Amino acid sequence: MSSFSSNAILAKARSMYSHRLTEQNYEELLKRRSINDLVAYLKSETAYSGILADLKEVNIHRGQLEALLNKEIFLRLDRLMRFASKKELEFYRLGVMELEIQLILTKARLIVSDYYTGYEIEIPEYLNKYASFDLYGLLAINDYDSLLFLLKGTKYYDALLKYKPEDDERFDSNMLELELKHIYYAQYVDVVNKLYRGKKRKDLLTMINTSIELQNITKIYRLKKYFNASPDQIRETLFMEYNRIPKSVMYELIETKDASEFLRKLAESPYKLYVDDHEFVYIEYYTEKIRYNLARRFMRFSTDSALVYMTYKIVYQVEIDNLKHIIEGLRYGEAPSQIEAMLIY
Repeated sequence: MSSFSSNAILAKARSMYSHRLTEQNYEELLKRRSINDLVAYLKSETAYSGILADLKEVNIHRGQLEALLNKEIFLRLDRLMRFASKKELEFYRLGVMELEIQLILTKARLIVSDYYTGYEIEIPEYLNKYASFDLYGLLAINDYDSLLFLLKGTKYYDALLKYKPEDDERFDSNMLELELKHIYYAQYVDVVNKLYRGKKRKDLLTMINTSIELQNITKIYRLKKYFNASPDQIRETLFMEYNRIPKSVMYELIETKDASEFLRKLAESPYKLYVDDHEFVYIEYYTEKIRYNLARRFMRFSTDSALVYMTYKIVYQVEIDNLKHIIEGLRYGEAPSQIEAMLIY
């Protein structure tokens, strides 16, 4: 990447990062007791004023607000992608692939559902110009064969064909999701290995491997605690080719007899989450906090534009998730202290 392109991405990312929500902002947001008041504060006191400018502060629909927040994520990343060199654009567009997979999965689950009544997915208009296929084509589809036809020639086709339900066969959407994520992670690693060398490659792979490993840890815990799954059942759902801790440690975690023993073993691992089963109510909070802290450290101290882009994406997604937690808490009348316990910053 040219020094101009790299410096422009670094400068823009750090500028946007400097306008992140502060501890004081969160304190003020937690004082709001309605979504209308929340939006009024975001519009007047934060960097969300632009995306929320046309949103009237009366009878705001939660879905509409969250759609705008999702759009803001993409728009911010788009501002960084504009500075990317043609050579590296493939890396910067990996986030588009993630969104494509989300839309494909949602559509597949809808059309095979016994309860499908024509409900449609929302296609973000800002995403279609970057997509590898016509996203609006998803709207005209109401059966699995049509979905396959639309995706023929894409990297997703073989996975969709593999899990096509036959006759009265149950559609295994979880295994389809696993397969599509495998495609994404393999693409990510291939692109990083193709474009980068040395420390840059190592740091980018560290970030994605940590993210995947934390997903695995979350999944093991949830499957043990809520589904009493066997080690073999758990192994089928994991991405074992991406690890930072030794595989032997991961295998020990999988083999633990229940969720409580899993947590004790985890406390002995490099992640050292020293909490007991009674306190460990929301595992995603702990694993996401680890990922957030790693991303924030890279974001603040790295001079590599690709790594700063990737970690800004993670850090900013956490901020959006924080806002969604606050919105959900307001909807269900939760106390500020309950909502605050879910926030990461």
